Amino acid sequence: MLCLLAAGDGVSHAAKAKTKAHPPDLKILSVDSTPLPFVVAERPLTLTIMVELPKTLPEEALLNVTTLITSRSKSSIRVLESRQPLTDKAVTEATIENGTPRRIEVVQTWDGTDQTRRVVSDGTYDYQIQAKLMVQGKNGPLTRETSWKRRGSFEVRGR
Repeated sequence: MLCLLAAGDGVSHAAKAKTKAHPPDLKILSVDSTPLPFVVAERPLTLTIMVELPKTLPEEALLNVTTLITSRSKSSIRVLESRQPLTDKAVTEATIENGTPRRIEVVQTWDGTDQTRRVVSDGTYDYQIQAKLMVQGKNGPLTRETSWKRRGSFEVRGR
């Protein structure tokens, strides 16, 4: 019986060994937000997101980029989403720099309102952006690959 306990214990340690995760082929390379600081009454905040596509794309692929904007207290929340088909034209127009994989620029704008469409108060706001590569399924789009989340923050002012 002691032999079985010792053997079982060795297996549990092996199962706990950490594996190193490799980065996904779909990546958010950069996020540029303008203007900074963001003054709500002047013009919308523009987020320019550079996404690197995988080397091979499934047929009829869609690129979905979702941005979650939250106040530090989490009382104001807003979700921005953009979805575009990766047609032959979009993939051909994606920039290729020095032999690196194709990159697509996604632009999202935020008008400074929260989930209830009220203007947000002054303060620091956080964003979290994630890109998804999707394909059309029988009941709608299905996620094939997901990028790691990209996080940041910016200052919001009323005037």
